[in-house]
Amino acid sequence: MKKITTLLSLAAFSLVSIAAEPLPSGHPVLPPSGHGAAPAADMSKADAPLTRTGKVVSTLDAQQFTYIEVKDGKKTQWVVSPAIAVKAGNTIRFADGDVMAKFHSKTLSRDFTNVLFSTRVVIDK
Repeated sequence: MKKITTLLSLAAFSLVSIAAEPLPSGHPVLPPSGHGAAPAADMSKADAPLTRTGKVVSTLDAQQFTYIEVKDGKKTQWVVSPAIAVKAGNTIRFADGDVMAKFHSKTLSRDFTNVLFSTRVVIDK
């Protein structure tokens, strides 16, 4: 049941980036967005509370997503968000989201132990 919930969350998260280019490999297939379908939500303006914070260690760009390695105290984790121009050294705030264990990104040809899928990331100034 947890996997189904996670997959549904990933599908909703992926609606953020429906565009002319395809979704990264490994993400669920989404319904078409044209011809009467509801438009994709603009997650950059989502009201999700920014409950988490951390310092960016590294980033990886994967089409319309950004994988952000974040250090929060002594803990380091990967956060995936809609594409954002973030770099190592930035401090970010981000919305909590679903965590997927043993996630494989075909686009990046990389395995991640755990990935948190966030719908909203903001760079602190």
